[in-house]
Amino acid sequence: MDVNLTHYDKNKPLLMSSEILLGSLEVAEELGLSVEPSLVLAQIDAKQLKDPDQFLPLHCVVNFLNDMAQRSNCEHFGFLVGLKQPPTRFARIGQLVKFAATLREAIDDALRFSLLNSQFSRWELESDEIYATLIRRTRVAYDEPMIQLQTLALTVVYKAMTGLVGGRDIGLQQVSFSYAPHAHKQRMEAFFGCPVHFNQPFNALIFTCKALELPIPTSDPKVYHLIKAQLENLSKGLTHQDDLITRVIHHIQQAMGSRYCSLEFISQTMGAHPRALQRQLAEEGVTFKQLLNRVRQGLAEEYLINSSISVAELSSFLGYRNPSAFSRAFKRESGLSPDHWKASKLAAVS
Repeated sequence: MDVNLTHYDKNKPLLMSSEILLGSLEVAEELGLSVEPSLVLAQIDAKQLKDPDQFLPLHCVVNFLNDMAQRSNCEHFGFLVGLKQPPTRFARIGQLVKFAATLREAIDDALRFSLLNSQFSRWELESDEIYATLIRRTRVAYDEPMIQLQTLALTVVYKAMTGLVGGRDIGLQQVSFSYAPHAHKQRMEAFFGCPVHFNQPFNALIFTCKALELPIPTSDPKVYHLIKAQLENLSKGLTHQDDLITRVIHHIQQAMGSRYCSLEFISQTMGAHPRALQRQLAEEGVTFKQLLNRVRQGLAEEYLINSSISVAELSSFLGYRNPSAFSRAFKRESGLSPDHWKASKLAAVS
């Protein structure tokens, strides 16, 4: 843990996506254990274990994972949950790394645009001529054990890295954990394919620098540069002169395609209650949903004209549940399906 950090305040909790707990039900079932007592202790609704689009206070997540580990006598509960985690859908930053050329480019962008970071944690990449180290640090001091969450986080990030390069070996040399060793070291080493060390100064993945040059199979330079230019523009931030609608649109653009693109989270980001923000927008003659649809339509048109991204990819990128939902929404706004709209625009300039 970093020194000189402010202490976590449960009265002003940091939020985490409920997505972090996906897989918990499956692990509990395999262990023959009910999740109910741990849910009650952590004050979590059972539905939140299945719905990735909600938010939980950090201490609720920690308490749930710790209690499940204790009740099941399973020291590596967080690791098992990480193994069950489904592929994560990120916002545009996640799409950016998917279209990057190499793993190095993807990690650099993930760190630059805070894909890996959260309200509680931040990641750093350190490297020399031989090895690269991806370190997970914390932003605040937390007074209770974080073993389960730390293990879960490193497991998920490792899976994401190997997924980006199409399952190829990233040359992982060592996994470091800051907590004491337990009896399941062998199983963890079998999964990571390298030594796992405990009682280390930080939590980290250590791999060869050669792995940073691994190509990403889904790379698309045109889409990559388009997304990156938009993210760089968004990173310039807002000014005090920006009105409410401009500020809400800015936050929607930042969160587009992710679970964070919701009235609840954007309200929290802006320091307002969802109902209060709704009222403020109503006074401006607009709703949050209308602004969301406006941003989605504008981005859809820009990507259809300037790239070869597929309708399926674009629908995921914009946060629709499936391509059909995206096509219906697009047609409501433009009168044409995405493919027909693109064809008509290209024909007009040819």
